[in-house]
Amino acid sequence: MKKATRLAAAVAIAAVAATSLGLGAANAANRVVTIYGGYAAGDAAAFQDELDIAFPKSSGITVKYTSLASFDTDITTKIKAGQAPDIAMWPQPGGLLAQKSHLVPAEQVLGNQFNSVVKTFVPGFELLGKVGNKTYGLPVSANLKSIVFYNPAVFAANGWSVPKTDADFQALQAKIAASGKAYPWCAGTESGGATGWSLTDWMEELVLKNAGVAVYNQWWQGKVHWNDPRIVKAGNALASTLLADGQTQGGGQGVASRFFGLATTQGLFASSKADGACALLKQGSFITGFFPDAIQAELKKGDYTHVGVFAYPAPAKGYNAVLGGGDTAAVFHNNPAVAKVAAYIWSDKLGTKVYAAKASGFLSPHKTFPVSYFSGLNRQFATILSSAKGFGFDGSDQAPPQVNKTEWSELTNWFAGKESMDKAFSLIDASYNQ
Repeated sequence: MKKATRLAAAVAIAAVAATSLGLGAANAANRVVTIYGGYAAGDAAAFQDELDIAFPKSSGITVKYTSLASFDTDITTKIKAGQAPDIAMWPQPGGLLAQKSHLVPAEQVLGNQFNSVVKTFVPGFELLGKVGNKTYGLPVSANLKSIVFYNPAVFAANGWSVPKTDADFQALQAKIAASGKAYPWCAGTESGGATGWSLTDWMEELVLKNAGVAVYNQWWQGKVHWNDPRIVKAGNALASTLLADGQTQGGGQGVASRFFGLATTQGLFASSKADGACALLKQGSFITGFFPDAIQAELKKGDYTHVGVFAYPAPAKGYNAVLGGGDTAAVFHNNPAVAKVAAYIWSDKLGTKVYAAKASGFLSPHKTFPVSYFSGLNRQFATILSSAKGFGFDGSDQAPPQVNKTEWSELTNWFAGKESMDKAFSLIDASYNQ
């Protein structure tokens, strides 16, 4: 097709899209679309590269991405000053929803494309920006927390196998404990002023796995209380996993006092139980940055001799749902050009140009995104995420700030032996009314 013909076709398509979106006949050509987000330098450059390829000069659309140093604070300031971008991407959906009066619902931006886009998400992602019957934002990226790290070399030496079911998982933990060679679990929650956050992740994981996404979302919102039998069941599962004798070094007090990063990950590579060797680590994908330098060097070379992962199994009558986070995008100023860019970053095409290969932590929230675009551990993370039947965004991060802080402190106090689980749960519940 000749260049002139292509251009004419593009203009015609833009006009049709504008009409279908109820936007009039405004031309998408020669339009700069601005996007603000909070990506670090490397990921920001990769994201811009993706957009440059997806929207070349011939498209008539130029997309300019800008990272804000303190995104939540900076974007609020710009909105108040009348300087909002065309599109913004929030790391927390709560921040997005706080600005919903300034946003154009995705149903209006996407028009008749909306339902087809939503169907491609791992179920649960489409709820992040939804209030009532309006969706103010949709996810563009994801990260994963429902991961168990292990050391394949240690597993092979001891004849341990990666579990496929929860029954296998429980049997594996018992086998590790009986071997005397390692504690089943590496675990620590000390993190300065944020001590306790990793225990909230554990609770969220187990509520999702035992009760499902709908109950999970009602729970972090305070609509399902912490003394509800379904939440207590998750708490008891956490106790049997980490607080039972011999499950982790130092028991609950060890977990409460041990730094979540270095101390918990070093155990995966220790040579003996006396040195704190532990066989399983439940953490987010970011934790590889805390691995010993030699292990990180192996990973950079594509050597996975000492690092493997598997999905945290769901109980037999539970839910194949995963826990994580990500960035959710919303539109401030709608027109045909902005609609085209929004449709792209909300689609399962985002990442297929360069972003999946170049970005450090990007995963697609779409179950239809080809995992072949990833390599190494990221491919395994993507496989776990895309095969999940439900997704829950980090609940403590979405709960009111006083609830989040109370969760951190009271779960830590429970593990440290300062109070019972029931007492900790009661205090967390009460914090919703403070």
